[in-house]
Amino acid sequence: MRKQSAWLREPGVVVFTLLICVVGLIGCEKSGTDHGHPHGDAATKDKETAAAPSHGKETELGNVTIASREFHVVLLGDVVPGKESAFEVQGVGDTAAELSKLNLYLWLEEEGGTQLSAPAKGDLEGTGLHFHVTPRAGKGDPSRVVLRLRGDGVDERGGLPLSGHGHEHHDGPHDGMVASFVGKSGTKGFVELKLHDDKGDLELWIAKDEKITDPLDLPVDAAIEVEFIDVAGRRVSLRARNRTENEDEDGNPNLRSGRTNYFIYPSKTDEDASWLQGKEFSSIVVVRFTFGGAAVESEEFVLKPHVH
Repeated sequence: MRKQSAWLREPGVVVFTLLICVVGLIGCEKSGTDHGHPHGDAATKDKETAAAPSHGKETELGNVTIASREFHVVLLGDVVPGKESAFEVQGVGDTAAELSKLNLYLWLEEEGGTQLSAPAKGDLEGTGLHFHVTPRAGKGDPSRVVLRLRGDGVDERGGLPLSGHGHEHHDGPHDGMVASFVGKSGTKGFVELKLHDDKGDLELWIAKDEKITDPLDLPVDAAIEVEFIDVAGRRVSLRARNRTENEDEDGNPNLRSGRTNYFIYPSKTDEDASWLQGKEFSSIVVVRFTFGGAAVESEEFVLKPHVH
């Protein structure tokens, strides 16, 4: 056996050597190079992931355009009155930095438009804004989510149904419901269908644009069919009011060279519209007609009355 050097047998040297070893071990723990455990950003990320709540299934609600900005909305989990609900909103075409600068608020409403939750402002998480709102219990069933954008002279809002249908049918320029249509020949456009709650009468406008400003005229003797899916598939025919001016209920003429885009029901004295009366009426409907010899059919949409 070799003899230890004299300097190693000195007590002071032994203590100094032990101190060096301890410092070395501490340095190894901090370096994180060989222990198989996450450190720094990786450790923080793992902790955040473990702590992040699970909201449940994701439901794509669709896109809504507000003040020329488009937003994609996702429901996280379910919406239950009295319990917190979560939503994620992405800016279509916007970076996360741009999205974070927007004053964007979110709340829930019931079908009649009553607000059911306090507005919430989103927090940026990843590339989207994360919102938490709690619909009040006993105040109605949440049916739509509303976004409100404020700032730089803008204060506009838009909404989406919680059903995931993808879009809402907003009131048109005549206070009716607007829906798109496509013909078998490729013709595209929009209809606006208005139901008056007091008399149950219907008014319909056909146009090339969603704002119903560019008429799509049909022969004045054309008939427009509306099918009421929720009323046992009942169907009615809308026709021009007359062949002279075909004026609407405000007295505005709608006849152009023997053609028109405006039709009503009832248009005959023996037609009974009493079954359409009332503020509570609601039905999924489909509009059908013929244009240029080809069949045209609208998308399905919910018809509700314009309340007087």
